[in-house]
Amino acid sequence: MEYFNIYNKYGEKTDGIIERGEAHKRGIYHRVAHLWILNRRNELLIQQRSADKDAGAGFWYVSVGGHIDASESVESTLIRETKEELGLDISNLTDSLTYLYTFIDHVTINNGGYIDNEFYDVFVLKADFDIDRITMQADEVQAVKYIKYEDFKKIVIERDKSFWQHKVGYKMLLAALDDFLGLQ
Repeated sequence: MEYFNIYNKYGEKTDGIIERGEAHKRGIYHRVAHLWILNRRNELLIQQRSADKDAGAGFWYVSVGGHIDASESVESTLIRETKEELGLDISNLTDSLTYLYTFIDHVTINNGGYIDNEFYDVFVLKADFDIDRITMQADEVQAVKYIKYEDFKKIVIERDKSFWQHKVGYKMLLAALDDFLGLQ
């Protein structure tokens, strides 16, 4: 079972802790970490979510993403989730993690049975990983690939239906990555 710290609608941590399923059933605010892996050719590593996921099944998405467990740091979440989802150990690369921004998203799906009120802490890691060395966790990820950053920008702007979109969060992402890459 996964347990999360409870946050209020302003992103302030409360004293409460809640189980994952209950958090999504009741729409309780909690935190998620996103990691965008960018290689030296300015290609983003993206993953296709497993068809069995309760949200975003089959969609292309962020390199690595996951809930921040109760009392877990963002950094340890990124290390854990990267190892779990992709089989990659980034524990020796944490000094290269760059915080980009935090955004909030509200999603209700499955006829109101799944309510997602999440604060996303977004990071980028400039690193080169051989895609053939990635070991995907089958219940989380069904495929991975690199995509040119310029192609990703087009996907976001055109709201490509094969990609899980965070309308506000991805506008912020493009601005942050443009700045990170010195494109502004």
